[in-house]
Amino acid sequence: MRNFNHVSLYAFTARAIHSQVAIIGGGTAGLNVSAQLVRDGHYIPQQIRVFEPYKMHAYQTGWTLVGGGMCKADQTMKPMEKVLPKNVCLSDCPVVKIDPEQNTIVTMDGQKYTYDQLIVASGVQRDYASIKGALEYLNNPEAPVGSIYYYRYAQKIDKMIKEFEGGKLIFSEPPTKCEGIPSNIVFLTHERLSARGVKCDFHVYKANDSIFGIPKYSQILGELAHEKGLHCHLKKRLIEVQDHKVIFEDVETKQQYTSDYDFLHIVPPQKPAAFIAESGLGDSDGYVNVHPNTLQHVRYANVWALGDCSSLPTSKTAAAVMAQTPVLIKNLIRTWKLKQPPLPDYEGYTSCPVYTSNKKVLLAEFKYNKQLDETFPVFQSSDSKVMYLMKKHFFPFAYWQLMVRGLWGGRDGIRLFKGV
Repeated sequence: MRNFNHVSLYAFTARAIHSQVAIIGGGTAGLNVSAQLVRDGHYIPQQIRVFEPYKMHAYQTGWTLVGGGMCKADQTMKPMEKVLPKNVCLSDCPVVKIDPEQNTIVTMDGQKYTYDQLIVASGVQRDYASIKGALEYLNNPEAPVGSIYYYRYAQKIDKMIKEFEGGKLIFSEPPTKCEGIPSNIVFLTHERLSARGVKCDFHVYKANDSIFGIPKYSQILGELAHEKGLHCHLKKRLIEVQDHKVIFEDVETKQQYTSDYDFLHIVPPQKPAAFIAESGLGDSDGYVNVHPNTLQHVRYANVWALGDCSSLPTSKTAAAVMAQTPVLIKNLIRTWKLKQPPLPDYEGYTSCPVYTSNKKVLLAEFKYNKQLDETFPVFQSSDSKVMYLMKKHFFPFAYWQLMVRGLWGGRDGIRLFKGV
């Protein structure tokens, strides 16, 4: 996810700077693509340029654990220069415009860049401001309002849980890029407060019409929620935050509901960067309009996208990125270097691990059309300690030690070489 909330001054040259491959975004998707392009020998690093304004790369999945009291925020971030492939070019000024007709990128300082192939991996932006009053109370250290979608707010959630002495807890969830993440903090909060014997009244308000989009997992999570005494309210969207009071709106009838709270967790609405739609690359919702199986833009053959900013109709997770990356790279090489058509190899695979306690995880795996696509079916009929061990310990290792070096293929395991 990306939020451009600062403007810096940069020096720039009058002449456009050219790169064979331009990658907009240095998050999980952009980093994984650049690492695999270099690792597999398709390009020398100097031919690749990554556009990323942030100095630190974040393992955003780890912010769930920060809020859940299971790790520290500094364990989820590393300097960009430590994770980017060596000698890959880095531009740290935000992109404001793409001209796909002229193969040109313009950054905030006015500098122009040209490319042969463009990969958009710019993530999504957290839109807390679209909820009236949300930022005011999130930024107020005394207000019991937090969120695991930003590390500072996740640290606040951890503090809120430690200090909570009882009352009504509300967890709000708009339509999100991954349904698993919001459920994590609900169950982890319940686990910690139950262990302390704190009397709580849990309420989960979801804009969607089900607990989880895949029926099998929705049933499992619904049963767990019932066992733990969690009250779920569907088709309700948070529209305003006040002092110990929130206002929800029914997504169908538009009727408004008011509730008090003693603890509030907010999942922010998320949206793609404005330059995507403004550059003519977006679909009706502003996401990069790519073919769902090839990841190639529907209009511009040398434009590609993956991850959160893409129009791919699947849950937007790191696991999805790991599955999308080799397909994108293979098709980019096929169409550009080999002059062959792209292959429709991506079937929408994604994975949403859900912490149901601080010892168990339900691993949800599926693909397009809500079809199950499970790797460990024997461990996926319920929440599992085995899946917890993988999620808590192995996945962060794979991210920091393998993915950043182009060695991690997601559920395909360690990559030694992936040819075209």
